[in-house]
Amino acid sequence: MNRSILGFALLGLFEQQPSSGYDLRKIFTQTPMWSYSDSPGAIYPALERLEKSGLIRGRVETSAGLRRRKVFRLTSAGMAELKKWLRKPVSREEVIRGMAEFMLRFAFTEHVLGSAGAMRLLQDLEKELRLYLPTLREFLEAHKEAMPISGRLALESGIRDYESKLGWTKYAIAMYARKNKGGTSS
Repeated sequence: MNRSILGFALLGLFEQQPSSGYDLRKIFTQTPMWSYSDSPGAIYPALERLEKSGLIRGRVETSAGLRRRKVFRLTSAGMAELKKWLRKPVSREEVIRGMAEFMLRFAFTEHVLGSAGAMRLLQDLEKELRLYLPTLREFLEAHKEAMPISGRLALESGIRDYESKLGWTKYAIAMYARKNKGGTSS
């Protein structure tokens, strides 16, 4: 089944705690998750699709002040779908398209799959970055003389971004290795 990133973001949030559409909108507007959507025109239809697919279940509840709201919970099928997405190997396409989906997956991985799952995801990312960076450097070397300065500088900026991400990935792997050996994670 082909889920949107917003759909997986919602599944990950429901795994953490049951929520209403209003609760979710607050999360999306008040945290860095805004980049996945804060629009009721996207969130509510996504909730409806997830519920129709049997991945979440909503129940109307009465809260303080007799206000009624529909609270959604992750189903076992939803948890299976979330785990499948989190276990998906990091692909070259995911690295090229940007790191938004990877970071969302990574943010939910430890809570759902434990630190071993988070470490595996980081190791996948490290491998893909190590394979992709030489391709970018070779392209720059082969074409830099024909490129306008602005194009070369833009490509160099992209390469530096990927090098920085590789450095962060190594750091994150070291943090998990220290944690797994009984060290502190701060």
